[in-house]
This record gives sequence, structure tokens and C-alpha cells, in this order.
Amino acid sequence: MTIKTRTVKRQNGCTEVVRVLSAKDLTEWSDQDPLAYEKSILWLKNIDAVCFVRTVEVRCARSRRGALNISTGERVIGYAKLRSDAPRDRQTDCYTRRLFYLKPSDTDEQSSVPKDAVDPRTILPGVRGETPIMTVGPLGHTAPDTLQPDI
Repeated sequence: MTIKTRTVKRQNGCTEVVRVLSAKDLTEWSDQDPLAYEKSILWLKNIDAVCFVRTVEVRCARSRRGALNISTGERVIGYAKLRSDAPRDRQTDCYTRRLFYLKPSDTDEQSSVPKDAVDPRTILPGVRGETPIMTVGPLGHTAPDTLQPDI
């Protein structure tokens, strides 16, 4: 499935990838898909400089679009914003949103990536993204566009 998007550069340095819905998207839409209500992905950091991000579905978000933070030392790289018609979770009375982050131990020099890693360049609103694959080049440098999952 191809997702049509438009990229908006914010004055504060953030980049927002906004989903542009088409008639075809609406016919394939399912309210059973947890990502179906994503309107956009807001990247707080330049994802071209990041080899991978970790992702988590936050099930206790109090708003559809406000900033999501982690209080345990991880660096938030970005998060999903929801459409205005996104429903609250019946059990928690909160919203479910994706958060993209890095742990303090995650570095650019890593030769492998964690199992839960995702290539941020493949993440779109409504799209989970792909696992990065890593290879080591001739001089021992890792190529960020080809990361292997750490199993």
C-alpha cells in the first residue's frame, strides 16, 4: 500500500510528515488497525543522522497531538499525532500513539541494532517501518542504511 505524504519543515527545526488521504485509502481503512488514526509523524531530530529508532505504542497518551515524553533517560526522536476523530481506548480512557526514541546506550558506532529497531526513513503515518540491515564496509565502518537486527 502506498501512502501519500507531504513533509513540512517547522521553524523550530522539527519535521512533520503528514498523511494525505485519498479515496483509495478510505476504502482500505480499518478501525481495527492501531495505526489507522495517525495523521502525522513529528520528528524532533534530523532522522538522516539516525541509523535506527526504537518504537513503542504509548497506550496512556492524554492528548491526540501533544508532545510525548519519557522520564527514564531515553532521547525522544519523534512521535505520532492522531486525527481529530481518533477514539480513546475503552480500558484506559486515553489515546494510543507511537513514540520513537533511543536509549542512552544506543550509538552511531554500533555494529548491530536491537530487535525492536526500525529505520526511521521508512516510518510514515499508518506505516510501522522496516527493520534496518547493517553491513560492515571495507574500512570497518558500518553503513547506516544496512543494519542487521541484534537477535
